[in-house]
This record gives sequence, structure tokens and C-alpha cells, in this order.
Amino acid sequence: MPEDRRESILSSESLNGDLDCTQTNPDAAGHYVGMNKVLAFIDNNLKDDLSLNTLARVSGYSEYHFHRIFHALTGKTLHEYVCDRRIIAAAARLLYEHNSVTRIAFDCGFSSSSSFGRCFKQQLGCSPSAYRRNKGRKRPLNPTDGALKRIMPNQEMESLFRLTTLPDLRVAGIATQGLSKTFSSSTIEQAFKRLFAWLAKNQLIKSNMLVMGITLDTPEVVSLAECRYFACVPIDEHVKPEGEISVRTFPSKGRYISFSLDRTRPDFADVFFGISDYLYGCYMPNRGWFPDNRPFVEVYSQAGPTVQIRFHVPVTK
Repeated sequence: MPEDRRESILSSESLNGDLDCTQTNPDAAGHYVGMNKVLAFIDNNLKDDLSLNTLARVSGYSEYHFHRIFHALTGKTLHEYVCDRRIIAAAARLLYEHNSVTRIAFDCGFSSSSSFGRCFKQQLGCSPSAYRRNKGRKRPLNPTDGALKRIMPNQEMESLFRLTTLPDLRVAGIATQGLSKTFSSSTIEQAFKRLFAWLAKNQLIKSNMLVMGITLDTPEVVSLAECRYFACVPIDEHVKPEGEISVRTFPSKGRYISFSLDRTRPDFADVFFGISDYLYGCYMPNRGWFPDNRPFVEVYSQAGPTVQIRFHVPVTK
């Protein structure tokens, strides 16, 4: 895979998901509100018509002005951006799903498997089938896989997991980047601080408010540092986007396996990855669950100095 091209598509700042207008004046903020609506619409409708006419209507701008503003704020033409998002979504599905390449191509908005194959190879340096065969990934192991024999059932681990259901999530938040293996990120922390400053200014903070983080990309496809992360809280229907604050509805409805972990424990990262390996390598395959292509959701809660994170992993039969 050509690393220069892979870095271009998977590590570009223009793929940040939402646009940051913290350094702009109030008049310019309106551009970001319109463009953030467009970026959310693209992510949620990859298989549908994403033409200039359609997206200009979503933004509220004329076609004449829209493509110029879009390029100025993302650094890409509309065609380039949509193609990149479709390829990234398809790559994630190739890792997680057993559907055919043709089915994934159509579901991600490509008109044929041949056009999908050409675009995929041009951008990621190999065919979709080769990517699926050779790319390392987290997914349940088949019972015949040797690795499964090394992860034996463990009652203490088994007791950590809960099967739960989430609805689609309507949230207000800020998209940022900067996941890490240590779960320490100044950019994510700053995003939460700005979000809560906005909530306080608009008197939207509630005593029982859920604080959430939604991972927008797949770490097996996009580097951890460049994975988009949405720091957010659930909101009522009357709340509107403002400046860098986006309002999005995520297609999260469905089954999840969840587990909680104390964020303040010094070995947090090691324990998290140990639980994650057990979940994917033993718990899920033994019960016939597979990872699903829906958002990963984190829910934060605090009691005194202790911060608990409940991780929700999307699953399907």
C-alpha cells in the first residue's frame, strides 16, 4: 500500500468530521454551522445521492457559493471528500462484516463493484478483497482459529459484560481527534471543556446529564491519532447548532455489549485492552455475536474522585 497516499486519505486534517470555528468571528461561525450539517449528512447517507445540488440544499447555500465554501473549509473538492468518506466506510465494513464486496460497494454509494474496486485500489493501494484478507483487525475469531484456544473462558471476565440496547442518539457536541493507547488526549479534554462552557452559557446543564464520547472512525482503518471523536451530551429537540457545536443524530439503535472501567486506575489502558481482547476473542464468538458497523459509545460518570467509563460495543447476530 503506498504510504504517502494512505496518509493523504486517512490522516488528512480535512477528514476531521466537524469543523472548528473557535478562532473565527461570529459572522464566520454561520459558515461552519452549515458545513457541519453537510458533513454529518454525508456520514449518515453515504449510499444516497450526495450531489452538489443535494448538499447545497442541506447547507442552505446556493450551488454557486457552496462548492467554494466547502473547498475553503475542508481543503477538498466535494467529489474528493465524498469519495474518501465512502472508501473509509467501506474499508471498515470489510474488516467487520461478512457481506460480499459488491454488497458493501453498493451500501457505501458506489454504482458498481468495478468502480469501487478501482477507487479503492487507487486510494489504498490494493483491492478490497486483498485488504480484507491481509489487514489486521479486531473481530471475533472462528472456532477453528488457533488464537481462540489461547483465550479460555474466564468467569471473572464473563461477569463484566452486559447486553444492552441503545436508541439512535441525538446529541450536541464537538468533533475532534487524538485517540491514544494511553487514553490520554489533551485535544479531547479541551473539546469537553469548550462543550461544557457552551452548555453553561446556554443554561443546558442538567444534574443527571449523560456525558458521552462517540468514536467516528475505525482504529483499524484510521490511525488512532487521526480517529475522529465526538465529545457530546444528549439534547432535546429544541437545541440548535451554534458555531463549532454540532447537533447530530447517530444511527446507534440496536444491541450493544457494555462493560465499565474505573478511569482513574493507573493500569487503565492495560486492563482495557485485556478486556477488549477477551470480548472479541472469546466472549463474542462463544455466543454467536459479531461486531456491527454502528458507533462505539462511551458514557462517563463520576462519583467523588472516581470516573467510570461504560464502553458500548455494537454487536449483531
